[in-house]
Amino acid sequence: MAVRQLLPLFLIIAAFSNALPNQRWNVEVGMPSDLNPRALSPMGDGLSVPIRKRGLSPAAIIPEWTAMGDSYASGVGAGDAIPPEKPCRRFTNSYPNQMDKDPRLGAAVDHKYNAVMCSGSTFKNIQSGGPFSQADQLGNPAVATLTIGGNNVGFRAILTACIYRFYAWRSGDCNTEIANSQAIIDSPDFASSLSQAINDAVGKAQNPDFRLYVTGYAAFFNEDTDQCNNVNVALWWGSSSYWTKEFCHGMNVLLMNLNAKIAEVANGLGNSKVTYVDVDHLLNTHRFCEAPVKEPDYRNENIWFFHWYTDDRGLSVGTPWDGIDAGTCDPNTDDWGDAFHCQIAQAHAENSSLTLSEESLPSIASGSDGISPELARVFHPKTGGYSAYAQAIFEAGIQPSYTPGWCTMHVVQYQKPDPSKDNYKFDVTIFDSSNPPVNIGSAASIEGPAGAGVNVNSRLPHPVVLTAGHVDADASCDNGTVMLKLTERPTVRVG
Repeated sequence: MAVRQLLPLFLIIAAFSNALPNQRWNVEVGMPSDLNPRALSPMGDGLSVPIRKRGLSPAAIIPEWTAMGDSYASGVGAGDAIPPEKPCRRFTNSYPNQMDKDPRLGAAVDHKYNAVMCSGSTFKNIQSGGPFSQADQLGNPAVATLTIGGNNVGFRAILTACIYRFYAWRSGDCNTEIANSQAIIDSPDFASSLSQAINDAVGKAQNPDFRLYVTGYAAFFNEDTDQCNNVNVALWWGSSSYWTKEFCHGMNVLLMNLNAKIAEVANGLGNSKVTYVDVDHLLNTHRFCEAPVKEPDYRNENIWFFHWYTDDRGLSVGTPWDGIDAGTCDPNTDDWGDAFHCQIAQAHAENSSLTLSEESLPSIASGSDGISPELARVFHPKTGGYSAYAQAIFEAGIQPSYTPGWCTMHVVQYQKPDPSKDNYKFDVTIFDSSNPPVNIGSAASIEGPAGAGVNVNSRLPHPVVLTAGHVDADASCDNGTVMLKLTERPTVRVG
């Protein structure tokens, strides 16, 4: 849905300058379709004024939001790296970055964006008090997103053992790694640790209308075609890692079991602030093994996942074991790129006769970081895949904390008992455009001197600023793009 630029609306409304000390006036101001105000009349104990915010979509009122998660949230490889690339490997076309620029969330200049997602993260990196805790960096958002769990169940080990065999004879057994991952998913510790991560994030939220959207992952393979039967994508010559329809089905089942567990935990918390988001269905027809392409196809733009070599950067053919010290690197580090790079370098250091398989060519080594950035993104979504993630979250219903449209402010202004020294005093209640109206914020007996604004916080994206004028009848109210002013002459101006 397109969102028009917000237009400021200034309402100039008559009030009264002959109020007695502590006397209060209630003035109802209607706004017909031509935006001409009706005559004002004293009604009792306050002033009610409609405020209109034009062109708002429900998602355009998010004042602050936060993105949390692992490399599937940081967007490894999608677009350009955001400096410094390490340790988090955040990229410009990650799904959070695409959401932040999406008009359904409002213009980026209208809200604060906390990008705390980081490649290699596990549950402990989300939990409060954990290393580089993302919950502790939550900020004060109305909305947050979270993608987590893949590193906990050993995605990286499966890619080494079952797909690319980066570590040659040390790569492990595929069936064993898949079984290990399924055992982790089924374990009580997985559910309890994920529950703690989600609860810690929700517990850090200060906004009463906070919502957390927890995503699953997308299956990698179209298991219904024959495009991946007997396909070998192993890095080294003689190191067989054949994809079959049965293997692709088994991998998809593992991913769906992981998603089901994440959904079970998120939904089982019984917390209305937490929503599970299924992303898988939006990547249909964009997986590996889609007909009619024969895998491995490193140049297929229709596939929304990266192979270990995806020909999109124009890098040179080279030796993938260069650019890293095989003697000191860690083959099990949390960073996928560094871990895979180290495995390749150590395998070649131990057996220099290893050669690259034809299926894996061309290999690449470029820049001071070698091929680590290219390896880090394997089996991660490309830009199109992350667009699907963003779409799924929007479809899940990022909702406003109030009903947009015409809002009503009920203002009670008290005359100063001693005009020479006392402040102005107000009672303010703000209602949304629901029928009947819902109270979305109020403040009693707030004070301010003439000409000084007083903030009234509510569910609106900005504080309402109430400013007393230099006579008892003069007050104004500002809510970012909307200003309401009380003066002596009733006119309306739209600009």
